[in-house]
Amino acid sequence: MQGTGQAILHPLGIGLALLFIFLMINLFRWMFKVPPQLPRAVIKARQSVSALHRILVPTTEKVASERAVELACRLGASQKAEIILAYVVEVPFTLSLDAPMPDEQTKGQEALRTARFIVEQHGLPVRATIIPHRQVWGGILHLARAEMADAIVMSVGTGHPGLTEGMGRNTQEVLKRAECEVILDKAPG
Repeated sequence: MQGTGQAILHPLGIGLALLFIFLMINLFRWMFKVPPQLPRAVIKARQSVSALHRILVPTTEKVASERAVELACRLGASQKAEIILAYVVEVPFTLSLDAPMPDEQTKGQEALRTARFIVEQHGLPVRATIIPHRQVWGGILHLARAEMADAIVMSVGTGHPGLTEGMGRNTQEVLKRAECEVILDKAPG
C-alpha cells in the first residue's frame, strides 16, 4: 500500500497525542492561573517586618534580655538585619556623665558578651556599645535616633496581668517616646 498516500493511525500514537494535549492544557492552566489577591493589611504587615534592617536591643544581665536578643535575631534573619546591642549605664545626677563606674561597666561587658554570642550564632552583623546616660530610657531613645533604628526589641518583667503592670518606667517611657517600632517580649511568669 505504499503509494496510496493514506496515513495509518495506530492506537498507541493516538493515546500519546491525547496524553500530550491533556498535559499541555494543564500546563497552560497552571501558567495562567492568577494567584488569589492578598488583603492589603497582610501586604503591609509583610513589608513592615521585612523593612527591619537595623534593630536595637537594650541588654541587661537577665535571661529575659537574652530572649529579646534571640527574638530580634529571628525578626531580622531573613533580611540580614544589623543587631545593635546596648547596655545603658544609668549615671546619677550627682556624678558627671564620664565618671568611672567600674562595677556597671563590668556588668555591661558581661551582658553584651552573652548577647553578642547569641547574635553571632545567627550569622547577623552585630555592634555592641555601653553608653552612660542619666536615665536608661533616655539612653535607649538617644541611641535609637543616632543609629536610625527601625525597631527596638525589649524584654519586660514577668510581672502581673495588665498592660503596665510588670513594665518598669524605662519600658513605659520608651513605648511613649520612641520614633520607631517597639517590640516587647514578656516571658511567661
